[in-house]
Amino acid sequence: MATKDQQRAELVEGLGLGLAALGVDRLPSGKLDIELPFSHAWRAWAHSGDYPSIRNASKPDNEFWIGVTKSERRNWTWVTWRQDGGDYEIDLRDRTPEEAAQLLSDRPLDEWVELAQAYRECLDEIVARRETEDRQPGNGNDS
Repeated sequence: MATKDQQRAELVEGLGLGLAALGVDRLPSGKLDIELPFSHAWRAWAHSGDYPSIRNASKPDNEFWIGVTKSERRNWTWVTWRQDGGDYEIDLRDRTPEEAAQLLSDRPLDEWVELAQAYRECLDEIVARRETEDRQPGNGNDS
């Protein structure tokens, strides 16, 4: 059985891989912008049971956050979440999503894409809500 750190790393790389396959290469780097979509996607993902150390953690979303923040410093990654100008950039290290998926794990790319799709949908809702709130009168952004 893989260790908690190994499970966390695979999950972080796998979600990054799925997002890259969907054409997403940059994400907001705020902790809640990372954790909330992950929490939503994780609860719905049929394969979360394959990562018992994360599934059984008191805060799986925080475990994911920890993995994201460590991603850039890890050696031997196939997919890296790199801080870039206030965002995270997903770096496949000059590989296609299909190539990276074969290197990462036995899990097929479409299962990572399934997790990433749910993540992206939730993140898109958060960003849209924030933009709507920013345009509301009285929020300090009035011209």
